[in-house]
Amino acid sequence: MWWRISEVSRPNDQLKERVINVNILTRARRHARISWKARAVDNPSSPPFLILFITSICNLTCEHCFYWRNLNQRDDLTVDEILALARDMGPIENLNLGGGEPFIRKEFSQICRFFINNNQVRQIYCPTSGFFTDRTVRALSDILENEPSLKFFTIELSLDGTQDFHNKFRGNPQSFQKAMQTYDELEKMQKRDPRLRIHSISTVTSTNTDEIRRLTEYLYKRCPAMDHHNLALIRGDRKNPSLKGPELDAYQDLYDYIRRLWAPRETGRYGAIVEPLLQWTKTRASAQERQVVPCRAGILSAVVYANGDVATCESLPPLGNLRQNSFKEIWHSSRATQARCSIKNKECYCTNEVFMWPSIVFQPLQLAKAMIGARVWRKPKPLTPREKEHLVTLQV
Repeated sequence: MWWRISEVSRPNDQLKERVINVNILTRARRHARISWKARAVDNPSSPPFLILFITSICNLTCEHCFYWRNLNQRDDLTVDEILALARDMGPIENLNLGGGEPFIRKEFSQICRFFINNNQVRQIYCPTSGFFTDRTVRALSDILENEPSLKFFTIELSLDGTQDFHNKFRGNPQSFQKAMQTYDELEKMQKRDPRLRIHSISTVTSTNTDEIRRLTEYLYKRCPAMDHHNLALIRGDRKNPSLKGPELDAYQDLYDYIRRLWAPRETGRYGAIVEPLLQWTKTRASAQERQVVPCRAGILSAVVYANGDVATCESLPPLGNLRQNSFKEIWHSSRATQARCSIKNKECYCTNEVFMWPSIVFQPLQLAKAMIGARVWRKPKPLTPREKEHLVTLQV
């Protein structure tokens, strides 16, 4: 398992080397297999990356939400319908769970465990408001205690600024405090099982770049078990239509500072290599309003919404619904073929990291292009003495 590399601290260097070599070989095989899938535009197999909206129910009213029109509709797939979806799909490398608030779903752990066993899922990502501490802890405990084959579960606490800003932005005066309570429990869990990874994610708009800078400093000092702070550009049909994207220069400055700040905790994390590639691609796609890297959504990745709608990605219309057709029927339909051709012809673009990531990593030429563009060989500059002093005096 990938997490075990960081845990091997015995004096037996041969054992450590053997574990690392096995991991590298496993990754190489996986990379070759998925890269081959990325070429199959005309006849794609079951996608290895699934974005599953596990529920539409949400207790918050986030201003930046692109899914707000579909929230709390009470037409979510039943657990049996979700399990039928899993049976209809092949192996899944990466399961990304969304909502709504994912941990509101009472069958959360049951669904995850079924995908782990039926579809060989080894990596699960889940953004969450962190509002429901007890539900989150129960679900994650059930998964981690009973599924040893899972490589890691990454939970991303979704935070958009410091306490007052965040609570107003989310429409709930307890939102930030609840997220911190959840973090505290997750930190305890991580000490027992290092497969649990704790990240934060912030959606950047024209109104909160300074807030996120203050937030990231707070999180770095307040949350020692958190090893990454991710940034997403606002996108889609947001609930507050007046919200705009940030100036790209301001966004780049914010990203550069966060990368420098968190660099000591990023050592050895695979995503730390990919992150600069995503940022390079995102900023250029936004500035040029085009696909910078040929997108493989609809081939490597699929989206299933809470009501059963199936789509190639979150930007394009649904291809069909699981209550009328099976996933395989929808995935191999003429409508799906047309959508893939549209994506291949670059008739759309977006800045969604979930779809950019496999499109970069599993197309060798694009990977090389992004690595050169992002200058990945350059290490982040250390914090200045003034920045370090500011962190020391920061109250949390």
